[in-house]
Amino acid sequence: MIWLFFALLTGVAVLSILWPLSRPAPKRGEDAADVAFYRAQIAEIDAELSRGGIEKNQADSAKAEAARRLLSVAPDEVAVADSPGARKIAAVLALIAAPAIALGLYARIGHPALPDLPLQARLSAPPAQEDFAAVVARMEAHLAAHPEDGRALELMAPVYLRAGRYDEAVKARGQAMKLLGETPDRLVKYAEALSYANDGMVSPEAVDQLERALALDPRNLQARYFLGLAAAQHEDKAKAREVWTALLADLPEGSRARIDVIEKLAMLDAPLDGGPAPASGQPSGEASGKGAAPPADAAAAVAAQPADEQQKTIHAMVDRLAQRLASQGGSADEWMRLIRAYKVLNEPDRAQNAYDQARKALPDAESQQKLAALAKELGLNGT
Repeated sequence: MIWLFFALLTGVAVLSILWPLSRPAPKRGEDAADVAFYRAQIAEIDAELSRGGIEKNQADSAKAEAARRLLSVAPDEVAVADSPGARKIAAVLALIAAPAIALGLYARIGHPALPDLPLQARLSAPPAQEDFAAVVARMEAHLAAHPEDGRALELMAPVYLRAGRYDEAVKARGQAMKLLGETPDRLVKYAEALSYANDGMVSPEAVDQLERALALDPRNLQARYFLGLAAAQHEDKAKAREVWTALLADLPEGSRARIDVIEKLAMLDAPLDGGPAPASGQPSGEASGKGAAPPADAAAAVAAQPADEQQKTIHAMVDRLAQRLASQGGSADEWMRLIRAYKVLNEPDRAQNAYDQARKALPDAESQQKLAALAKELGLNGT
């Protein structure tokens, strides 16, 4: 197909040369004598001026008029003193030379052997790294010349995050918000950039931005998620659980965000299958005789797995805890951890069944009070 296109282009180039050659040659006009006359007149004016018989200004005026008349008849004189033979030679050269030169140039500087690249392959191919760097450089040059362009700053902020230039991302987010105004989305993204710049920890400044976002939009999902993360990072598990549990109700079933929150809730109480989390100052893992990893290590191990593997691991941990409690019994905190795990895994029937078993296994008043409070919190049947 492309060769047909090339052939058409070559044909057009050849025709553009042959067309003028195909027109009949203009004949010498009958006014050739006029041309000779005006030339002689100009020569006579020059001679008269040199003899002093005419003033220079008069000579210039007369020559200008003679020259004007000469130009009006001169084209007819240029009348092509060519011959039919010369035209034939030019036509042959056009027919041969134009295609030959075109093919020669393409063979030398083109790539005739290069295989075709289908459209889909071109569309799906990732952009070249140098192209991306060039775009970034142009954007930065634009921002240097126009630091008041808030939209450009918003576009550059995620680019900086991707490149690991977190401080510049924070600066871009903050400046864009000053120029364009505060919105819940801009506040949350500014808090996110602050967290990246703080080695992933949600700093007090980031928390302040998140709370301002919630003041503007109390149901903002991202702000609530990051506030729960801030609480978990600062060991306030109760607050983190409260924030994330409430957030689950507003997240669509099966969504990636919901799965992530469920995993975060499950890891708050890790390890699920290694007995109660050791108290402060109490040894953990092999030193305690339990053989379980410390909570932080277990949570990190689960978080490092792919998403589908995380789900399998969490379900296995919950099942082992349920089996141990059913066969060996356990404390109220362990039973509550099992009930809560079933709830966040969206298994309300198993959560209710675990609650009923816990009430039978723990008849003391303190345990019953804890279980009743949990049932109220999770919406279980506490009777």
